[in-house]
Order: sequence, then structure tokens, then C-alpha cells
Amino acid sequence: MTQKKDSGLCDQVQPVLLDGQNFLKTLVQQCLQQMLQSEFDNFIRAKRYERSSLRRGVRNGHYIRRLRTRVGSLELRVCRDRKGEFQTELFRRYQRSEQAFLLSLLEMYLQGVSTRKVGKIVETLCGLSISKSQVSELTKRLDAQLHRWRNRKLTDCYPYLIVDARYEKVRTSQGVISRAVMIVIGISASGHRSVLSVEGGDSENESSWSEVFKKLKARGLQGVVYVVSDDHGGLVGALGRYFQGVRWQRCQVHFIRNFISKLSRRDAKSYLPLLKDIFSASSDQEAQRRRHSLVEHLQSKHAALAAWLDENIESCLTVNHLPIEHRRKMKSTNMLERLNEELRRRSRVIRIFPNETSCLRMTTALCQETSEAWETGKRYLRFDKEQDNQNTQSYAQKLVA
Repeated sequence: MTQKKDSGLCDQVQPVLLDGQNFLKTLVQQCLQQMLQSEFDNFIRAKRYERSSLRRGVRNGHYIRRLRTRVGSLELRVCRDRKGEFQTELFRRYQRSEQAFLLSLLEMYLQGVSTRKVGKIVETLCGLSISKSQVSELTKRLDAQLHRWRNRKLTDCYPYLIVDARYEKVRTSQGVISRAVMIVIGISASGHRSVLSVEGGDSENESSWSEVFKKLKARGLQGVVYVVSDDHGGLVGALGRYFQGVRWQRCQVHFIRNFISKLSRRDAKSYLPLLKDIFSASSDQEAQRRRHSLVEHLQSKHAALAAWLDENIESCLTVNHLPIEHRRKMKSTNMLERLNEELRRRSRVIRIFPNETSCLRMTTALCQETSEAWETGKRYLRFDKEQDNQNTQSYAQKLVA
């Protein structure tokens, strides 16, 4: 029986693998087609030929829709229901990030600063007839959509925030510079993640972060009781100004890197497990006991490091005031780092953005796509089942008290 199943799978996959020229295009097409089918099955609440009391409609064939991507133009079958109520989200979400990516390449191409690789992609997808006016029209349309999303009203309560920034190379009239892209993620009262803010800035100074937090407050951000970030002076200063009384957690992963950088490789092997033991303690009391023990161990050989650790580690232990089931996910900025890694993967092809607007456009498009998937997906954390938006703030305040 197993051999039969494996053989059937091989029969499907083998033609794709053997067709070297269209391998990637066929693979993407099959994945997107499967996503469309799953989306329709979820809408109608029944698979094909399945009898179900939950069924909410009847299938009525399909129509063909073309989707232009980096691997070429794809022909996809979109299912229809008899009442015509089904509307797929796939094209809207997929095309938005694809448009942002392609527009960055087009701007580079038209400005004559593209690499040979970029030029080949543009010519393959668009031909040689693309004009500046066409690009301008496309950017206006997409930028308007992204601006609305970046400035949307925040109506939910967000007890937890994760904050970080990344840097991209941008071409300006003064030459190529590094621009900060500051991102704020919130965990809502329902336990779902959302990207709340995507903003560009000259650097991560206090002024830039203050502007980010000021805008968030103006858009309705409320209920914040706990924030996790790196120990950047400008960021921490702005947090203290706009979120007074909120507990701040210093990212444990960044702290570990700082700790290791102050030791030889040999000593790091000895002391790193002791630092990790502090962070894995089940209670704040136990963490403090282990902290004092490590400080004593360091004192004889690394007095300066012992003083640094004793002075700075306290902000890494704020997470111990959270429910134990929340701590693993809220002790560092790792979740946001993973989003940054995806952004980095996409921007690697471009290397240097043609302008600041292009950089913010692509970052925003990818963040919106990610945020929408999070908001409609599984809960990231679970608060008390009986809490709602009206009383989650007071509930969350009790959690971190």
C-alpha cells in the first residue's frame, strides 16, 4: 500500500523535476493552485464530492485567471460557487508584494543602475516596452493602498509589543546610505500577532522612535503593559517617554551575544551555560539566586564583566513576571528577527534600493502580507478565555504585576 502511494507521488513530481526549463514555474503554479483549492474548500466547508451538513454552497465549475510573477505568467483555475459569493484573497495578497518587488526593479532599470541580473528579470517579466509613466502610475496605485494600511486605526487592545529595526542600502542624491526601517509587532487581546507599524528613518535615534510611538498612539494603540526590544539607547529612551509605567524586557538573545563578545572562546564555553541557566529559571527568585552565583564565579578572573552583568541583566529578567506559558515567546525579539530575515531574503536581489520610497514600499507590502496571515491564522499566545478587549488591559496589568 505504501509503495503504491509513493509511486503515485513520484508520478506527479517526476515530470516537474525532469522539465528543467520550467521547473520553478511549474512548482510555483502547483503550489498556488493548491492554495486556491484549499481556500475554496474552506469557504464552502466541504471537499469535492464530500457530503457534509456544514456545506454552505454548491460548486459551479471554474474560470481561468492569469497571475504574473517573477517566474513568468501563471494560468490558474479559480473555483466558482453557484451563488457567486466566493472571492479569493490570494491574488490581492500575492500581487501586492510581487508588485512592490517588481517596481523596485523597474525603477532601478529605468534609472540605469540595475545589475545584469535585475535587467534580465525585468526584460523577462515586462519586455522592453515599459515606460516611466507606466511605472509612475503603478507606484501611485500601490503606494496609496500601502499608505492606508500603514495609517489604519488600531481598535484592538495590544498588551505586548515587540520592537526592532533593520537597515537597507538606499541610493540618494548624496550617494548610497543606510536607512533604518523600524517595525513594531503587537500581540492582541485575542492572542494574534499584527504588524502595527512600518516606518523609515535616518537612524535608530530617540527622535525617530519617538515619531513611531507618537503615530501609534494617535492611531489608537492602547493597553500596552510589556515591551521587548534590543538595548538601543534611542529606542529605550523613546519607550520611557511614550510608554511610562510599561515593563521593558531586554532581548535575551542580544544580551547573550554581548556577553560572549567580552570573553575568549574558551571562557565563553565555561560561562555561557551559567548565563543560560539564569534565563531558564522557573521563577524570578531562582533567577536572582543563579545571577548572584554567576557574578561570584566571574569576580576573580573577569571583574569588569561581573560588574557589567550585575548592572545590566536585571532588564533581561522582566519576562519572569509574565505567565510561564508566555515566557518562551516573549523573552527575545526572535519572532521579529525571523520576519526581518524574510525581508532580507527578498531585498538581497535588489541590494541597493533606487530611493527611500521604494525601500519602504517593499517592506510595507511584505509586512502587510505577513500581518494579514497572522491575524487570520492560529493564536500566537493565549490569554484568559473569558477576557475581552474591554478588560484585557487590566487583566494583562495583573499578569505583569
